Amino acid sequence: MVTKKQKHAVSVHKHVKLKAHHAKPYRKRHVGLLFVSLLALIFLGTLLVQYRDQIVSGISSSKTFVSGLFLQKDSYNVNVASSYGFNMTYDQKTFYGSAISDDTGALFIGSELSQQRAYTIVRVAPNFASGTHASTAGSTLTMTLHPGGVGAKNTLDAIALQDGGIDSTKVMRVTTVTANIGGETFQKNTWQSKVSSALSPALTARFVTYSGLVRGDVFTIAISLGVTGTDESVYTPVLNTLSFDNKVGFVATPSDAVIAKVQASRSLLDTITNTGIAAAASNSVNLSGSEQVAALYSPAVVKIYNAYCMDISIDGKAYGTDYCSAASGSGFFLSQDGYLATNGHVASVTPLDLVITDALSQYVNKGEPKYLDYLLSLTTLKSSNIPASATPTQVIGLMVDAMYKLDPTRFTATNDVENLLVQVTSKNPDITALLQDTKDRTAYTAADTTVLKANLVAADYRANDGYDGFKASDVAIIKVDGKNFPIVKLGSISTAVQGSDLSILGYPGNASDNGIVDSTSSEVTLTTGKVSSIKNASGSDKKLIETDTTIGHGNSGGPALANNGEVVGIATYTADGSGSGNSVFNYIRDIKDLIDLASARNITFDTKSATQAAWQEGIANFYTSHYSKALKNFAVVENLYPNDSKVASFTAAAQKNIADGKDVIDFPLIPVIIIAVIGLAGVGFGMLFIIRHHKKHVIYNAGVAQGTVQPVGPGDSTQTVTVSQNGPTVGVPLVSDDPPKQ
Repeated sequence: MVTKKQKHAVSVHKHVKLKAHHAKPYRKRHVGLLFVSLLALIFLGTLLVQYRDQIVSGISSSKTFVSGLFLQKDSYNVNVASSYGFNMTYDQKTFYGSAISDDTGALFIGSELSQQRAYTIVRVAPNFASGTHASTAGSTLTMTLHPGGVGAKNTLDAIALQDGGIDSTKVMRVTTVTANIGGETFQKNTWQSKVSSALSPALTARFVTYSGLVRGDVFTIAISLGVTGTDESVYTPVLNTLSFDNKVGFVATPSDAVIAKVQASRSLLDTITNTGIAAAASNSVNLSGSEQVAALYSPAVVKIYNAYCMDISIDGKAYGTDYCSAASGSGFFLSQDGYLATNGHVASVTPLDLVITDALSQYVNKGEPKYLDYLLSLTTLKSSNIPASATPTQVIGLMVDAMYKLDPTRFTATNDVENLLVQVTSKNPDITALLQDTKDRTAYTAADTTVLKANLVAADYRANDGYDGFKASDVAIIKVDGKNFPIVKLGSISTAVQGSDLSILGYPGNASDNGIVDSTSSEVTLTTGKVSSIKNASGSDKKLIETDTTIGHGNSGGPALANNGEVVGIATYTADGSGSGNSVFNYIRDIKDLIDLASARNITFDTKSATQAAWQEGIANFYTSHYSKALKNFAVVENLYPNDSKVASFTAAAQKNIADGKDVIDFPLIPVIIIAVIGLAGVGFGMLFIIRHHKKHVIYNAGVAQGTVQPVGPGDSTQTVTVSQNGPTVGVPLVSDDPPKQ
């Protein structure tokens, strides 16, 4: 029978076997196991830190590389310096500019005007896109220099009107005063049209001219203010910068051929102004997450050209000839089989649009109402339908709406050609050939596969919209033949919350010796900004994104992307909202407008693009410094889509980084896990063995001190002792009535 006291004795004593090595406090093998395991873990941790640092360094390097692929400019001011001795500056956020050089006859647009040339004609106009120009419709400022004077055939007033394209027989003088501009004295005249539209006699066109002699040269400024109440003060910021430098450079007298080219450029300048085709403003880049968004989707963004020429008949009778123009804008692939999105004002041309635009231009810019009155005579609009309280803008809006209600089949194009082209790389088409072919009424045939022929398949657009609310959304879908095109991902305007980031990709439109664009190459431009607000388009329940991101016609039609890479809208409008050039509003059309257009026309998009999938995987590998893997992805892209605009740059950068030893191999996950497990186990077992051994060493020392344990040496037999768990007592007999275990 075991007593409670004996049971307690059993519970607090244990057998301990002591061997010779317990005479030492630690064993080398245990310490070695712990040390080696710790070294393995430290080495593994060092490798992981180095791997992380390589990834971080790769991301930083990638951001730097990608940022260099996009145009960057902080200043929006363009200084126009003529070698004839005058200078002026305009803000591209507020105005777009065009100029003709007297020595070559070439037309230049946008940022190109900052290079000094022999400019004799400079024109600026509010930087609006189609649909936002109700308050400044038809408003332009044209400065013209006549070196050496113009003889005595005409008065300076008549020359100023002629330089502004204003028919002196159609206008009458209202006031005459003296004005000082740039330190020179000019005569300022205000004019208005003699004859008004038959439907609205109170609707008159207004003009302002300045004329004077500057060092013996005739200099004129003609401002068309239109019919909607534009105040000439909108141009005050430009006129205040005008100066005349006495150091006039020598310019040779132009030849007859050059003079003829000047006239041709002047005609094109008028067409560009009248149709509102303008260059994009310069773009400022503030990179954050936007550079990766741009890298992922810039290959899907293209430059679009639309050159056309036609004669127009109404009800089978000839109405007008040589309606010709050309424009450029941006667009983006929606589908791997060639559907693209853009603005209507970039891709859509109809005879009805053209005759309405021309009729309004003749009235607004020249004071000639007969074309407008003829078109209105075909409508049901009567004078009695125009409220007496209607503003000029509302009157024009009523007229425009009435004309757009005419059956479009009554307006037919004859002897016509339209060259709608998509440029998928940075290499421009032969613009001279494009314009000449269009003028000759022949289709442009590109020898280069980087320029694709496109067809308009759907559009929701009116060329003259926004006077009294929007009736269309200015979106269009075009189609090119082919497959494996890179694509963007369509999103929702709900992502564009106030204050969120926006990235706009597009192509600034420049002109160089051809009348429309640079003749060699174009690079995609990244513009970044914030969502200011979401608003309804005037007179519509459709949405617009208001942003501080500058948009111009070169960028119009390009995608506006949120930081998640989804397209939330199409860059469309820029407007001077203040009337004095101090505030600029930029608007993006809701991507839903495009989705609704596609749905209405039963157009479906094939979004399974193998090219885009390989490209996105390649960019992900590039950003994490896995350059060897990225090269394989880029090779797939190049095989599927040789025209990818960025693959060559990224391939070259990846190859250089590999040569510089910056390539990161795949993360060895399984080996790392195995090594980590073994290392942790080694540390654990090493510490366990050391602790257990040390405890027995303490018992050994206590037993030797008490005389219950014999000192041992190498080869001595094992001793078994009992140890109290409540103290260091060694050698107490085990008290138990239980039989020993076998």
